[in-house]
Amino acid sequence: MQLTGGQFKGRKIITPKGVRPTLSIVRESVFNILYSHFGAFSEMNFLDMFLGSGIMTFEALSRGFRTVSCEINPQVIKCANENAQELNLCPKFLRGDSLKLVKKIDEKFNVIYADPPWDYSYLQIFHAAGSLLSQDGILIAECDKKKKPDVLLELGKVNTLELFREKNYGRCCLLFIKLN
Repeated sequence: MQLTGGQFKGRKIITPKGVRPTLSIVRESVFNILYSHFGAFSEMNFLDMFLGSGIMTFEALSRGFRTVSCEINPQVIKCANENAQELNLCPKFLRGDSLKLVKKIDEKFNVIYADPPWDYSYLQIFHAAGSLLSQDGILIAECDKKKKPDVLLELGKVNTLELFREKNYGRCCLLFIKLN
């Protein structure tokens, strides 16, 4: 896969087998929306709750974010480390269950990206993200469009968060959420 923007635009990263990489049109849209919200990304923090292919973490790094990424699969972490070495980057990868790992993080994030396996329950993600978002931060939850009604019901159970924008790309739905 190729990075779509920033310092490493056009550079390729390898992706581990068995993961569902975020499409390039989705990645570009995410960072365009973030840019219109924040402006420059230097000195900003990006949490990738489910590293997967690693493409969102590397897109964020390429654009100037400091990143923290969580992943339970050791092969995925190994692949991400190889990509980081190729790009001369030192991102922070945390190995383990994302929802357990984020409870140990004591920093706030401007952006939290959550693209779990599509059969995942989002309620715990929303609770965790609510405590990790900076005051003007954005949680971006990616889900299957068919599952969106269920995800929105789960969001409705978390009174500290509110949906402010959504975008659809084929089966993919992006929910942009902020603190209320």
